[in-house]
Amino acid sequence: MSEPQRTWTLHNPLGVHVVEWGPADGPPLVLVHGGGDFARAFDGFAPLLAAAGWRVVAWDQRGHGDSDRADLYGWSAELRDLVGVLRALPGGPHPVVGHSKGGVLALDVAAARPALVSAVVAVDGFIRRVFPPQPAPDTAPRWLDLQRSARSARAETPERLADGRQALNPRVERAWIEHLVAVGTRPAGTDDPPLRSWKIDPAAFPLPPHGVTTEACLQRMAAVRCPLLALVAGVPESIAGQPTADELRPYLPSTGRLEVLDGLGHFAHIEAPHDVAGRVLTFLAATVPGAPDAA
Repeated sequence: MSEPQRTWTLHNPLGVHVVEWGPADGPPLVLVHGGGDFARAFDGFAPLLAAAGWRVVAWDQRGHGDSDRADLYGWSAELRDLVGVLRALPGGPHPVVGHSKGGVLALDVAAARPALVSAVVAVDGFIRRVFPPQPAPDTAPRWLDLQRSARSARAETPERLADGRQALNPRVERAWIEHLVAVGTRPAGTDDPPLRSWKIDPAAFPLPPHGVTTEACLQRMAAVRCPLLALVAGVPESIAGQPTADELRPYLPSTGRLEVLDGLGHFAHIEAPHDVAGRVLTFLAATVPGAPDAA
């Protein structure tokens, strides 16, 4: 794992914290983290892509990591941030690799703004979790009260935070989990022992209620026209709520291919970064003009 080599801020209009690995003059490759995560979760994965010659760019989604918090959150704002990052990079279109929620964001932008995206890799990220429909006007105040009540991030000792993250990543070494706690949390008060909390606005995750169905998400994937690599976890996990490979195949566009990651779960890029990075590099070398040689 290695720290990013450069950081900058995109004002979109909230301050979006952007990090980079690899040569500043290399072809850009955009990484999109999942919900409840942050850009530094790519510390073990991004350097492998950067070593191949890519300028790897990731950012903390609004309300996550070191990006600004918003008063309210919504899917359209997340899409605007991805579009903003893509448009801030030279040249284009650019390839996008997204994990979980980040994969869905990448698919949405590729389908809606094809001139911005040259290829997509979705790492176990194909559908948005289905929430109840948007509240009726008379229930909106109650929903806003719930959002306000979610603002208090839970503070724990670093060990307890690591235990919670380890439960999400049971196949990841403890040293890596402790690294995520070190870079992804902030001090919370002056207690002894010192407490910390994740750099995540609880109101940002999960997203506000929406009525998008699994069918609608898969139809959006089917509308993608650029090269698409669908990497599906071989170990299904309830936290992901993702379709199986058999459920995905009927919606795979003619430009896409699907690979099952045997023995890997929802966080495959953290569990086996060399394996996933090798698949991504091979795919991009074969599909993106000007891509560095995967070898």
